[in-house]
Amino acid sequence: MFAAVLDARHAHGGKTPIAEDIQREPTSYDRLVLGAAALGRRLNGGERFVGVMLPNANATLVTFLGLQAFGNVPCMLNFSAGADAMLSACKAAGVRTIVSSRAFVEKGRLAALVVRLEQDVRFVWLEDIRGSIGLRAKLRAKFDTLPARALPGAVGDPNGAAVVLFTSGSEGRPKGVVLSHRQLLSNCAQLSSVIDFHGGDILFNAMPVFHGFGLTGGTIVPLLSGVRTFHYPSPLHYRIVPGLIYDTDATICFGTDTFLNGWARFAHPYDFYAMRYIFAGAEKVREETKRLFADRFGVRILEGYGATETAPALAMNTAMHCRAGTVGRFLPGIEWRLEPVLGVEGGGRLFVRGPNVMLGYLRDTAPSNTSRPYRRLVCAQGWRGGCARNQ
Repeated sequence: MFAAVLDARHAHGGKTPIAEDIQREPTSYDRLVLGAAALGRRLNGGERFVGVMLPNANATLVTFLGLQAFGNVPCMLNFSAGADAMLSACKAAGVRTIVSSRAFVEKGRLAALVVRLEQDVRFVWLEDIRGSIGLRAKLRAKFDTLPARALPGAVGDPNGAAVVLFTSGSEGRPKGVVLSHRQLLSNCAQLSSVIDFHGGDILFNAMPVFHGFGLTGGTIVPLLSGVRTFHYPSPLHYRIVPGLIYDTDATICFGTDTFLNGWARFAHPYDFYAMRYIFAGAEKVREETKRLFADRFGVRILEGYGATETAPALAMNTAMHCRAGTVGRFLPGIEWRLEPVLGVEGGGRLFVRGPNVMLGYLRDTAPSNTSRPYRRLVCAQGWRGGCARNQ
């Protein structure tokens, strides 16, 4: 992942502005890589799996790349899930340290959550690290980024773990989904092969980075494609998001049916004047939502489908191939099969395999002979009986 970012910097130019947030201070590739080298060295404390509890912001991107630069694995924690779910996620991945921001905790009213989590894990605050990075640390980071490929994360195993995302826990306690560098980059290549991103685009991303939709589609794909991205911390700010989409001249955005409806209720018809594509996923998009955006804003919503376990995109409608009532064609490189389910007509169980399918799950399970939880990685073993199954 970090090597791919270095390639993108070389291809699009180190001075190219690539990320912006509500502070309205654009960040270039060079500043991202330099910040990642400085911060990553401070975060490199010998723990491979490190929790990240941050909103969409430039600092989050620097933290993510900083962990990548030194071969650590960021575990993106869903801070909206509650203390119990977060503790379960930390136990599943063996997380003992969480990187966060005091300003974020205060603005997000998460103080009680942090107090509960601090009973089991320790917090590292970005404000403290920023204050401790002096001239010597900055010069060393500058030196590190000259031969940046010498950093551990630039020469690591592409099949090794790159990030851990967590399921919602709808089937029980949250499971950690382990995605490798190859799987993330494969899904980015699959998306880029059917969407015409270019340097003139501006992407507005309000989807959280702890979700595969917001991480891969809203953060990594534009970063590697040279597409400037505006990172906004919450899609629930229905009154604010449409105005910012207008103010940033955004041409691409991601959302769900719920969020898109919320934005539309408070949007001026001209707020989406520059919008080329709106990609929707995570839940079924209603026909009235599509008609609303087509009639009022003149924008067609392109619906897709995926799963956290597939990094996450599987299928997507595109400008060239778009059919109403569907989630589009499968992305290149994905093999699939439908298995009939007794009692279900017109549907079936979908099995897929491809370069973007996860390494496996991290589970938090308590064996009967001990009270201590243990971690188990359940890996995808490939096809059995013609189907890809997790064993």
